[in-house]
Amino acid sequence: MRRVCLIVLVLAAGLLVQPATNAQQSPVLQAMQEEMKRAMDGLRLKNEPAPYYIAYAVEDVATAEIRAKLGTVVADDSDRVRTFRVDVRVGDYAFDSSRFLSFDRDPGELASFGAYGLRMPLDDDYTMMRRQMWLATDGAYKRAVQTLSRKKAAAQSKTADPDEAPDFSREPASERVLAVTAPALGAKGWLEDLRKISAVFASYPDVYGSDVSLLESRGSRYFLNSEGFKVVEPTGQVSISISASTQAGDGMPLRDVFSAVGKSLADLPAPTELVARATDMARQLTAARAVPIGDDFTGPVLLEGQAAPALLAQSLVPLFLSQRAPDADGMMASFARQSATPTFLTRIGSRVLPESFSASDTPSLQRFGQAPVPGAYGVDDEGVPAKDVKLVQDGKLLTLLTSRTPQKGLPTSNGHARWGGAQPGVFQVESARGLPAADMKAKYVQMLKEQGRPYGYIVREVAGVADLTALAMDEDPMAIIAMLTGSGGTRSGPLILRAVKVLPDGTEQPVRGLNFAAIQPMTYRLIAEASRERTIYSFRSTSSGGMGATTMSSMPPLVSVIAPSLIFEELEIQRSRDTPLKPPVVPPPARK
Repeated sequence: MRRVCLIVLVLAAGLLVQPATNAQQSPVLQAMQEEMKRAMDGLRLKNEPAPYYIAYAVEDVATAEIRAKLGTVVADDSDRVRTFRVDVRVGDYAFDSSRFLSFDRDPGELASFGAYGLRMPLDDDYTMMRRQMWLATDGAYKRAVQTLSRKKAAAQSKTADPDEAPDFSREPASERVLAVTAPALGAKGWLEDLRKISAVFASYPDVYGSDVSLLESRGSRYFLNSEGFKVVEPTGQVSISISASTQAGDGMPLRDVFSAVGKSLADLPAPTELVARATDMARQLTAARAVPIGDDFTGPVLLEGQAAPALLAQSLVPLFLSQRAPDADGMMASFARQSATPTFLTRIGSRVLPESFSASDTPSLQRFGQAPVPGAYGVDDEGVPAKDVKLVQDGKLLTLLTSRTPQKGLPTSNGHARWGGAQPGVFQVESARGLPAADMKAKYVQMLKEQGRPYGYIVREVAGVADLTALAMDEDPMAIIAMLTGSGGTRSGPLILRAVKVLPDGTEQPVRGLNFAAIQPMTYRLIAEASRERTIYSFRSTSSGGMGATTMSSMPPLVSVIAPSLIFEELEIQRSRDTPLKPPVVPPPARK
């Protein structure tokens, strides 16, 4: 009897343990592990090197997009896709088949990873998944062998650099295995809310174009590489944008946009708040049709609230990203060098901000005050745990954000490989000598008086890069032309959505039609004042790792920038050179 009970207990214990094992050993993960082992053991062409590194990534994502105009839903689309991506490298960590461009390569291979992704079955068909992985791995390996041969030939024609960084960094293996479920969407529950938000613009006939859109993506991500890295985690992001456009009497296009992002629908502003924002946008645009155009200006400028982090996101944050130009042969070599994005790489150890300033990237920060921080994340696209990084201390640059693509002086990753290259997560700027936000305007007006200036500008809202896409979604000709041509082909800096001209007595006069000129890196050393309070601005990144970058994710990362209001000693503001269009010949139809 005792023996029977013991057998029953053992069987029961096995049954209790089994579900946890299945949670980690899903059919997707099992297929990845088995096919990777087979590839590492036997994938080799005669007289050619075997792979020294293979990485697999599977994303199972459901997406819903809803758009509404003037109280009517105009698009309601949903989809679910399971994709497989593979990165195969031959050679070794010092010199491998990555980071190389050639005119001899097929154009489809220039984005070195795009050709190696395949659709996977949505059903957990183990055999079919293995087959797709086998096909993609085989193709990636053969291309990697060809690429390494061409890269070696190109290297022989140039002088070797003894200080050149390796092609790939060695990192300690890590695991992050979380519970995942089949993707389930909740966007449909916002249908009536989107109708109400978009219906606001129907009551403002002078607003010619408007659009409200909601995008939700939810799913799971699996990552595995031959070094022992393993990631299984849920993924999700949502975004909502409200955009509108009109024209002034002189034909100048006027645009406004609001956007918010989060990891789930619960992170978005309440529908009542969004209705209020749409109402404010409609009123502001209607009033802006009659306000004067601003003047060209070079001098001190105050950026309040959202304007400061939105401006930093476009012109300062990219300078902290370690982006390495790919190797190339022939005429592609000069093209590759020109495609490299300028960064602060050569400024490490030098002052890049005022001495009272510090900057960091803290992907571990989950909340800022009472608000969630969308840019927070736990592990990057290469499986490396995200690290909090101090970038600037007392104004001096300490380091950059890095991936597993080393550069001279930056040999290892700090867990910021996202969407094909180094990307920020939660970028923070603060000043040890910040003023109360309520005192910033008085300080700015005092500066104008001391310099004998007749006026200055307070900028309160700046369009982000992602916002320009939202502006074009309203299908208004003015917005589309502005996005495609860069506002008539002359705008070189961020678009100013809301600004006022400030007189020495503190009087404010609303203006329209302004944008920043290109902002040089040295400009940030000339910040005169910063507020104690800070504002968070979050967005979906539109930048990638650059030409030849390898991405193991199809979902653009969310980024948060937290910064104080700022007074710059000198910024250049330009009048917009938008191409004026004639207003509509007849008024819009009356609302019934």
